[in-house]
Amino acid sequence: MSDQETTRTVRTVCPAHCGIDACGILAHVRGDRVIKVEPADFPDPRYRRICLRGLSALDITYHPDRLQYPMRRVGPRGEGRFERISWDEALDEIADRFKDIAARFGWPAIGWTLGGPGAGTTKFGAYLRLASLTQSTRVSAWGYGDAGLPCGSRVIFGTHTPFALLMGGFMTGEKPPDLIVVWGSNPGESQPLNMMRPIMDAKERGARVVVIDPRFTITASKADAYLGLKPGTDTALALGMLHEIFRSGLQADAFIRRHTVGAYLVREDNGAFLRGGDLGLEAAAEYLVWDQTSGTARPRNEDGIDPALTGTYVAAGIGCKTALQLLMELAEAYPPERAAEITGVPAESITRLARRIGQAESAAFITHMGFTRTYHGDISLRGLGTVAAVTGNISATFRGGHRPAVLNWRPFLKADPARPSYARLGILQLYDAVISGKPFPVKAVWFSFINFFNQCVDSRKIAERMFPQLELIVAAELFMTPTARYCDILLPACSFLEFSDLIPFPYPYVQLQRKVIEPLFEARSDVDIAAGLARRLGFGDYFQGGEEGFIDLILDSKDPSMEGITRRRLESGPIPLNVVPDLGREIDIPFSTPSGKIELYSEELVADGQALPVYLEPLETPLEPEGRPYPLAYIQGHSRFRTHSMFANVSGLLDLNPEPVVEMHPADAAERGIDDDDWVTVYNDRGRTTLRARLTDGIRPRVINITEG
Repeated sequence: MSDQETTRTVRTVCPAHCGIDACGILAHVRGDRVIKVEPADFPDPRYRRICLRGLSALDITYHPDRLQYPMRRVGPRGEGRFERISWDEALDEIADRFKDIAARFGWPAIGWTLGGPGAGTTKFGAYLRLASLTQSTRVSAWGYGDAGLPCGSRVIFGTHTPFALLMGGFMTGEKPPDLIVVWGSNPGESQPLNMMRPIMDAKERGARVVVIDPRFTITASKADAYLGLKPGTDTALALGMLHEIFRSGLQADAFIRRHTVGAYLVREDNGAFLRGGDLGLEAAAEYLVWDQTSGTARPRNEDGIDPALTGTYVAAGIGCKTALQLLMELAEAYPPERAAEITGVPAESITRLARRIGQAESAAFITHMGFTRTYHGDISLRGLGTVAAVTGNISATFRGGHRPAVLNWRPFLKADPARPSYARLGILQLYDAVISGKPFPVKAVWFSFINFFNQCVDSRKIAERMFPQLELIVAAELFMTPTARYCDILLPACSFLEFSDLIPFPYPYVQLQRKVIEPLFEARSDVDIAAGLARRLGFGDYFQGGEEGFIDLILDSKDPSMEGITRRRLESGPIPLNVVPDLGREIDIPFSTPSGKIELYSEELVADGQALPVYLEPLETPLEPEGRPYPLAYIQGHSRFRTHSMFANVSGLLDLNPEPVVEMHPADAAERGIDDDDWVTVYNDRGRTTLRARLTDGIRPRVINITEG
């Protein structure tokens, strides 16, 4: 037979590794082996692409180091000594030990720790369903250093994902913004296809691109301007820009009045918002504003009022200022010259960018986790969000168009409507729950698509204080990761070529991730693993049909975003997500904050002194020469050769990126007698590592970078 006669082609999807991309893939199969992968066609040619990581699918699937069968630990945790056992033995033991722990501590003592890389809809949903049915604990991956962005975003916007709000119509095919500010993110390496390509397309159409980052990154090299600030000083930079925006009168008053709490009155005596009850009004809980027409404090939504945005007032003997007035007074203390001293960014650069943002017809802010992975990172996000909000560059209205497919997991979580859902912990809370039993004890942890030990903060604390307190550690994994070495039971999981899933993100399309080959060795899909455990825990009826059944569950969910999207249509290729028809008018987006508005001022943080985005100096970083225990500030960028620690063992990528390196400024290297390409040891009181030195002027003095993963 000819090669053409013996080869079949399957369209599948490289799953969105941590939400970055979801590229369509054509897998060419000869017999029962995949021999080649390449980009698949897309209705929109912009999405017909694939990166080095996607092209490494065969290296992952056929890697000689893959876990091949279930194993039980036989040596001390961390040594990596295991014995082979059967699937029945593994799942029986896990189920028995889960039941024993639950009998003594309650089901919340079982924690499901689920990460992002390679996490599709059904495999993630299967574990959520099992956690919900058992009423155990879901441990959110948002938290181990990523806590800054979601926490700060919840304060100002009421959502843990601010990206769409900050980008405006940038990603939906509308007119590109005049200005794109890439703040603390390097999409040129971390999101080259999904984000960097649209940025470059917008630049070609006339948008100006500015990058803010301690490193002169690949993204910065393509920008029109670069602001290289000291790590952890982003809030000071934001306040310096706000100073210039207010001084020049470039704030968007109408937007602030309509969509933010800027006009709300704040009591000077206790920092709380003034409410109707303070004045004896019938609307006791209503926020009050100062009506310039009547010269009195009135409920915010009362007809015919003209709310003041600035000023100091007295209402029923209570001294008040507007929230915007308080913000302006804070920014007044940060002229560009002072911000320059703190951040290292020239004052004229701060002034220039502030004016460009304020004068732009539209500005988009592209950001991600990077700049908030530090102490007070939540305030840094609020500082960025405040700059965007006061200049009117937040998507605060909607009149129709794209909306995401179902990602709320309701089809999985409400398998039994009579049962409450799972308990919830952030990863930082997991440390306390395991070590001290607060807010409740966690005695067993299941890891899936997360290399917890490698990726989470303070590995010494994990190894010496956290893991010893756990009675059972389980992982469903492809490889013997650092986390896997500490597990009691290891289960071999599938690569994405070995199971089916539904991928409705991050592109505006739904794609069917089709199983290309049968699982290798004794590997099982995460859905099958969860189903096997569910049967032993008495919930097998909720896991009928495997991943194919879960795909049908989503397609039949009656969610409007999935209407008309069928399996038959998906088998022919990607289907555009349903859009909301043009409503004929703009409607305000209700923010899930206490006020329902963008909270430039947070009443909930008054007691912490952080009601406004105040600048708090970073801890343990050398902004000043005196009194600092650490002479160098350590940051972690992302590599285009990995997604977190995934792909770190792929030979083809190791040829391009063979050794871990530490980037440092030549002046810092000379001070320590270090030459380019020397082996150096980087250490602090948390641990140490040895890497190659890479000297570059593209990083600030007294800052080093080691790529994350």
